[in-house]
Amino acid sequence: MSKTYLYSVLLAMLWLAMSCRTERSYPDKVFLTKVKLQSDNDTLYYWDLKDLIRQQENRRILYIMRFHTSMYNLGYHMKDRTQKRTDNWKKKLDRKKRKNPEYKEDLEKRSRKINGGFRNWLMNTVGEAPIYLDTNKTTRSTEQMRLYCKANGYFDAKVSDSTDYKGKNKSQATVVYNIESGDPYCINNIEYLSSDAGLLNLLNGSRSEALLKEGMIYNEEVFDNERVRINDLLKKNGYYHFSKAYIRYEIDTTIGDHKMDVKLLINRPSYSLNDEKGDSLVFYNHKRYMIRKIYVFPDFDINNKYVSGFDTTLYIKQRSGGNVDSIYFVHRFPLKIKPKTISRKIFIKSKHFFDIDDAQKTQNEMGNLNNFKYINVRFKPDSITDYNGPMEYMDAYIELSRLPVNSTSFEVEGTHSSGNLGTAGNLVFKNRNLFHGAEILDFNLGGGLELQKSSYSSEGNEENVINALPFNSLEFNAELKLTIPAFLLPFNQSSFSQNSRPVTRFSSGFSYQLRPDYERYISHFKLTYQWRESTYRNLEFYLPINLVRIKPDSLFAARIEQFSRTIRYSYEDHFIPGIGALIQFNNQNNTRKKFYSFRNIRIEQAGFMFWVGNGFNDARDSAIYRVLGINYAQYLKADFDLRYYYRFNDQNTLAFRSFLGLGLPYGNSTILPFEKSYSAGGSNEIRAWKYRSLGPGSYTDSLYYDKTGDISLVLNLEYRFPIVSWFKGAFFVDAGNVWLRNPSNDFTNGEFQPNTFYKQIAIGAGFGLRLDFDFFILRLDGGFPLRNPSKPEGERWVGFDGFLSNTNFNFGIGYPF
Repeated sequence: MSKTYLYSVLLAMLWLAMSCRTERSYPDKVFLTKVKLQSDNDTLYYWDLKDLIRQQENRRILYIMRFHTSMYNLGYHMKDRTQKRTDNWKKKLDRKKRKNPEYKEDLEKRSRKINGGFRNWLMNTVGEAPIYLDTNKTTRSTEQMRLYCKANGYFDAKVSDSTDYKGKNKSQATVVYNIESGDPYCINNIEYLSSDAGLLNLLNGSRSEALLKEGMIYNEEVFDNERVRINDLLKKNGYYHFSKAYIRYEIDTTIGDHKMDVKLLINRPSYSLNDEKGDSLVFYNHKRYMIRKIYVFPDFDINNKYVSGFDTTLYIKQRSGGNVDSIYFVHRFPLKIKPKTISRKIFIKSKHFFDIDDAQKTQNEMGNLNNFKYINVRFKPDSITDYNGPMEYMDAYIELSRLPVNSTSFEVEGTHSSGNLGTAGNLVFKNRNLFHGAEILDFNLGGGLELQKSSYSSEGNEENVINALPFNSLEFNAELKLTIPAFLLPFNQSSFSQNSRPVTRFSSGFSYQLRPDYERYISHFKLTYQWRESTYRNLEFYLPINLVRIKPDSLFAARIEQFSRTIRYSYEDHFIPGIGALIQFNNQNNTRKKFYSFRNIRIEQAGFMFWVGNGFNDARDSAIYRVLGINYAQYLKADFDLRYYYRFNDQNTLAFRSFLGLGLPYGNSTILPFEKSYSAGGSNEIRAWKYRSLGPGSYTDSLYYDKTGDISLVLNLEYRFPIVSWFKGAFFVDAGNVWLRNPSNDFTNGEFQPNTFYKQIAIGAGFGLRLDFDFFILRLDGGFPLRNPSKPEGERWVGFDGFLSNTNFNFGIGYPF
């Protein structure tokens, strides 16, 4: 099929869709073409008001074309075969019932058959039905916005609407909503009232945390949030049975000058008393509950919770300050997980008042052990016997049902790396509770085959190293990982709080790679300490050791000997003894925020202690120092990854990322090791270039290298929006490049220069499609280079010449950032 024919078909479909105008399709109705919202007050949140409008205009693509409505109209003008399908289905059903009177109709299958077809798919899945003016909905929208203004302190606000009719026979309408807010009502004085002196003292003591402040504008949502805050405050201080239903407000707006006095009252619970005087209600103060005993059921069975034959094991947990907790483990079988491990995750304290935060932390931390499929924390308070007493007691019950100890899975996948196609498989074995301390052992055995082009083989000298298969590259890897839910340290760890969620992780692995030009053996070991500093901030300290051995074939070895040490270094044996730290902030899980962020700072160095041991040698004088006969790498590296997201609504998000990577090779190293170096291009960086095909700097060549650098700058801006159901799209702009720290004869103009680096920044833009299934996201991005730094100055702005041929497509799993 020629491109001319394809374009003609697309244009014909577009013309047909646009020609099916809504006004022509439904001449007796008024099409809502535009909705405007005007307000004289910027403090009233525009998008909240916009959401209150019952009728919005149909969606547009790029604010111009109503594509979805056009598709609906196109389908509307097609022949409707729904009735014919219904008749055919009834005939088919009658025949089946005559053969089998007990036959039952499959309603779901019937619906698919009758409501299927291209027309219905075009109208109901791709299309969007036209929105017609409904004056009743306009009136309700006006009333909803007036109530919104009142809820935000503008009691005297005036909201009006007007409709402007246009087009032939006034078949198009524009609705304008106008808001005149007036002056807001502000809080003049706040007073807490309760007959319970202890509870009142607790409220007054938390005044600095109160959401209601004198002088602030009345806001109904803030008033309700203050009730939630007080409810949480009391539940953190022993008031187990308290709820926000006991909190009410009295507001006086008669003091004038748009001010109000607020009284916050705490009602008391009551019980019925039946005596000689008849039935009556007796009110009493809210009860505080103290934890008496803590019970843990480590092999709880929800189906047999009352089975007999339990044993009880007492564990004494030491707390800071010399205090102890007595924890009773009630079990039917011998304890599989050490009581010490489980007790570390219990925040509930005996002889302390009930605290809902401690209960929630216990639930969450038990889940983080990854050993239990069912976790329930419940409390059993004593019945109230003395309504005049200040407190009562309660017991805590922690019910746990374990996951299977061992599990095995096998995965097969297709791969697409740097344009090379292949296949891979992984065998994963997992053991939970290896040493009876909820340790997680993961063993991964994997391998893959790939078709790669040899960079250095000459004509007639290429060999297929895997003769029996259409692949010429092989990779085999094995990794063993052990995760321990505690710190393994030779000193007192009391400085780490119980909230820090400490983890020690050991990982060790080996990888064998067979390529057309060489064989590579990679061994690694890593010790990691990870803990949480706060709800959104995590810290990590790690000690990585990498050993790489390469055996090039004779042709490849002879070819790279012609190059400088800079290139040869990437294909030599090397040893990386490192140490690093990571600080990460991430509040993306806070779904209530419209603005959220991710910040990652990583600092890593390698080889310094060996360098000290070698007497502070100077590798610039060609002095190469070794460990066990292998060159060791020396570098200092820092990464700064900042991501910001703005959520317009549940479906539309604007995402921005900036990444800055700085590598300082020294001593034995003139450049960063290949596996530690930076690259640009690919599905997660600058998508208009293939993986490792951009840079460094303005370097250009006719041969293919894995292009890397010591310095990286990446900027991404992406707008994400829905198209149809789980089918979503994105527009993006990427910019950046990589640079070398030192000049190189092999990569001319590839070094970083403070006065010229900005001229070497590549820019690409494009469009992406996502299949978003919530738990799994498939992504296809097409990026086009707008500015190419490898071209001569003055010619780097490419424009849109050869748009399709120069567009680079990337497949990915998950969002790029």
